[in-house]
Amino acid sequence: MKKILFIVLCWLITSPVLALPAIKPAPLNKGDTVALISSGFRVNTSQDVQFATERLQALGLSVIYGKTIFQQTGYFAGTDQARAADINDMFANPKVKAIIELRGGWGSARILEYLDFSLIKKHPKIFMGFSDITTLLLAIHQKTGLITFHGPMAAAFPWTQYTVNYLKKILFEGNAITMGNPIIKSDDLTRTVARIQTIRPGIATGEILGGNLSVLVSMLGSPYLPGFKNKILFLEDTGEDVYQIDRMLTQLQTAGILKEISGFIFGQCTNCNAKVPYGSYRLQEVLKQHISPLNIPAWNGAMIGHQANIFTLGQGTKVRIDASKGTITMLEPSVNP
Repeated sequence: MKKILFIVLCWLITSPVLALPAIKPAPLNKGDTVALISSGFRVNTSQDVQFATERLQALGLSVIYGKTIFQQTGYFAGTDQARAADINDMFANPKVKAIIELRGGWGSARILEYLDFSLIKKHPKIFMGFSDITTLLLAIHQKTGLITFHGPMAAAFPWTQYTVNYLKKILFEGNAITMGNPIIKSDDLTRTVARIQTIRPGIATGEILGGNLSVLVSMLGSPYLPGFKNKILFLEDTGEDVYQIDRMLTQLQTAGILKEISGFIFGQCTNCNAKVPYGSYRLQEVLKQHISPLNIPAWNGAMIGHQANIFTLGQGTKVRIDASKGTITMLEPSVNP
C-alpha cells in the first residue's frame, strides 16, 4: 500500500498541471453593476476614475468602486491584504456582475495568498484587465476554472470603437466571433499599418492562454500558473529591450512551455527597441529564432498589448487560429448566456 501511495505521489509531483473544468461567467446587460478596482498601483488622478466611470456608463452600466483605489501604501493602492479584500468582496457582492481593473503596474502577485479562490469559484463573474493583471487572470483561471478576460482596463488607455465592438460582442452579446487586425487604408497598394508578420503559416486549435510576457515568466514555478499543453499561447509586453524579450522566451523554452503549445501569437511590444541598436537582433528575428523550430502556426503583430486598439480574449476559451491571416476564431462563447 505504501508503495502505491509513493507512486501516486511521484506522479502528482511530476505530472503537468491539471486543468479544472471551465466555468463561464454570465454576460453583461445594460443596467448591470460593474466594480472598478486597482489590484496593483494606485490610479494617478481622480480624473482617471471619472473617465473610466463615464466609459462604462456610456455602455449602460452602473459603477461602484473598490475601497482602495485612492489609498496609498508606497506605490500601491492600499495594503496587499486590502487590495485582495476588494477582489474577494466584489466577487461576493451579488449586485456586481463584472470586475474591471483600473490599471496595471505591479502588485498583483503580492495579493495571491490572500485571495479566496473557493469564494471566487462559487460566485463566477467577469474579471478583466491586462499587463500586471495577467497574474490574476491566470491564477484565478488555474485555481477555479473561471474564464477571465484579457481586455481593456478602465483607466489605462482610451476605449476606441474597435476595442468596444469586440468587448460588446463577447461580453454583452455572448457571440463566438473572429478577431483580426483592423484594415486601415494608409497605402493604396499594400497594408502598412496594423500589419501582421507570419512566423509560420498554418491553422491550429486549442484553448487560448497568455498575457504579459514579463509577468507570465515571473509566475514560472508557482502553483498559480496553468499548464500549457496543447494551448494557444499569446504574449505581449512593453518597455523591454530586445535582449530581455530573448531572455524571457529562452526561459519559457527551458521551462518546457514552448514545446507544449499548439500555436503562438505575439501581440504588440511597445517601446521594445534595443537601447544599443548596433549589433542587436531585431524583435522579429528573436521571435523567429525561438518559435520557428516549434513547427506550429505562429505570427506577431496582433492587436494585443499596451495600446488603445485591442482584442478581448477569454482565458481558456477554445479557439482556432490562422497564422497566415492573423485571425483568432472563437469556437465557443466565453460567457454563459
